[in-house]
Amino acid sequence: MMSHGGIGPLYGATMTYKNREMKLDELLGYFRDGKINLIPPFQRGRVWTRRLRKKLLENMVRGKPIPAIFLYKEAVGSRFSYNILDGKQRLESILLFVGSNRQDLAVPHWRDYFFRSHADANFKINVAHVGERTRNKTFADLDEEVVRDFREYTIPTIEIDMDKEEGGFKEVVDLFIDINQYGMKVKRFDIIRTMYENNKLLADVFKLIAQKQKRRKDLFYKAIDNDFTHVLKRLQVVAILSTPTGVERHQERVDRMWERLLEIVLFIRTKQHRTLAQVLKAFLGGRVSQERISAQEMVALRKLFAFLRSFYARKGIKDSKLATDQPHFYTMVTSIYSLDLFTQYSESALKEKLVNLSHLIDGLATPPRGKAAVLKEYLDLSSKQTTHPGRRESRQEKFAELLASV
Repeated sequence: MMSHGGIGPLYGATMTYKNREMKLDELLGYFRDGKINLIPPFQRGRVWTRRLRKKLLENMVRGKPIPAIFLYKEAVGSRFSYNILDGKQRLESILLFVGSNRQDLAVPHWRDYFFRSHADANFKINVAHVGERTRNKTFADLDEEVVRDFREYTIPTIEIDMDKEEGGFKEVVDLFIDINQYGMKVKRFDIIRTMYENNKLLADVFKLIAQKQKRRKDLFYKAIDNDFTHVLKRLQVVAILSTPTGVERHQERVDRMWERLLEIVLFIRTKQHRTLAQVLKAFLGGRVSQERISAQEMVALRKLFAFLRSFYARKGIKDSKLATDQPHFYTMVTSIYSLDLFTQYSESALKEKLVNLSHLIDGLATPPRGKAAVLKEYLDLSSKQTTHPGRRESRQEKFAELLASV
């Protein structure tokens, strides 16, 4: 079954799509022929648990429907390659389940799609019918009748075709945003990072925290041990991914550090607070200079993070809200830079003031006379609508007032 249609007026005539149902046999053939690319610019890290992978394959073996896969097609030599736009986790789960353990249906080079050996490979699923005792089997153990039906399973697929000369990559970005708006769990930063390869600023920020390594058909982001990562890994949104360990968690940690550092770099460049949605619009609309990090910006960045790493050595600070909570951390960093606190105070005096302020924020000290209301307002600004530019500006003003008083 296949239907054809245009994306709509937003895309003009430069992009079309096909709604189709692809049999699993055909999809696995694409993998065997190397026609599927799981790491185009839109790729995201692997975040599915084994439980989610098992549930997906159990539904497929039982003939239950799964969400559509989005692929965009591009010409590569004498044939087409199909790049995954949405559905990476589902396709990887199928690869890990099928592998190369059966002679009658295998993807011999399935490991090429993974940076290193994957712990979830060859997992078992429950193939028992309702009311029966649990029967866990690997793909190699499935009965031939079950495998025959499994091969005929149809996956809803949206195949996107572009006229590269007229529209190209910008339109795929637009579609990516539209998918996000209609409920797909795609983060705004996933859209921003699509521009990594051709954006000097994004590439420079990335190089401050990680190295991109490619192995076979997969990518791995290796974090660098330096002042930037030492400070950023203390943030709760990053630290929460430290266990359990693994490629998936490590890659997402790198992404989150990259995202946080990009916010700071953009603030240093413009001295303007932005939400991530505004960051995205600024990048797509060219409203922010995307030239590489200047020498002056680099000096400021290195000075900031060297200071913070030294500050975190103070007792209790690395686990304080200033170090671990994103709104407090962001306000501390932007305040130090925009208020030029390095010139107002000596390094030791600034550390002492930040220690005292940290104790106030953590509820370990009583606010100075007349500052209880200021502290209350600061904490309120740090707990609701924390990325709103106006509230960030107000939070910074309260931060400066409290810092001067301790």
